[in-house]
Amino acid sequence: MSRLDVFQSMWAMEYRRPDGFELSLEEKITKIAQAGFVGVSFDIGYHSFETIEAAMPLLQAHHLDLVYNAFIKSTEQYEEVIAFVASQPIKPRFIALIGQIEPWDVNDVAAQTKQWMAISEREGIPTYAEIHRNCMTNDLLFTLQLMEKVPDLLMVADLSHTLVNQEYYLPLHELANQRISEFLTRAEAFHGRVATREQVQVPILFEQHKPWFELFKQWWLEGFQNWLIRHGKDSDDACVFLCELGPPVYAMTDSKGEELSDRWEEALLLRETAQALWQQAMAGGE
Repeated sequence: MSRLDVFQSMWAMEYRRPDGFELSLEEKITKIAQAGFVGVSFDIGYHSFETIEAAMPLLQAHHLDLVYNAFIKSTEQYEEVIAFVASQPIKPRFIALIGQIEPWDVNDVAAQTKQWMAISEREGIPTYAEIHRNCMTNDLLFTLQLMEKVPDLLMVADLSHTLVNQEYYLPLHELANQRISEFLTRAEAFHGRVATREQVQVPILFEQHKPWFELFKQWWLEGFQNWLIRHGKDSDDACVFLCELGPPVYAMTDSKGEELSDRWEEALLLRETAQALWQQAMAGGE
């Protein structure tokens, strides 16, 4: 049967508290494994190759899988990234590519995207494009045009970026719903974070944020349903849902720099939410 595998972001394991407290790499990975997550994500361009190499024995010891988010500016840079990734003992499920090139001419961006995909295909490592601010998928409408130009391009749905960029009001208007639905037909993996139209990450249990949490649950359910249409419920494939609640300045803080909510507990709630939505999608429910 098709399944949902929930991962935890290594970036999200940072505290950045005013007192400077942080967990060690081993403590982070152990905590993730003991909580029952299937795997982790590392951010290439933020995490160094040395940090990732140091994590490999720990991931293997805890039987954790791996995905990457990669911030890439050129073909040459991606060649270096793929060579590093391919040299490591754990093959990632996929690389979520954040193309840091200006979204100006869709034909140029499509050509570059195809080059990146060809590099990863050569090594047998799937590459998906993540929708993300301040990169080639900054704008939803441009991203939809890019998807038309590259028909085999699959996407990573980090819709918190999309909501902030488009500044959609609640309730979403008909065209906004249509555009999001178009995007979700190609969503191959999902990032767990709740945004509002003004803030990329909000505490999900605050009363004022509940309508936005409901919106994201609708999007994730629709995305799971589309994923199951493409893969089939009886396949051996796995959909990845990555809990990616970032530290400050993503996380909201008070006047002393202390966070307003417990991101670890929220990550566990996001996992529970995604699993319930997956079961609903598997059952064919709306």
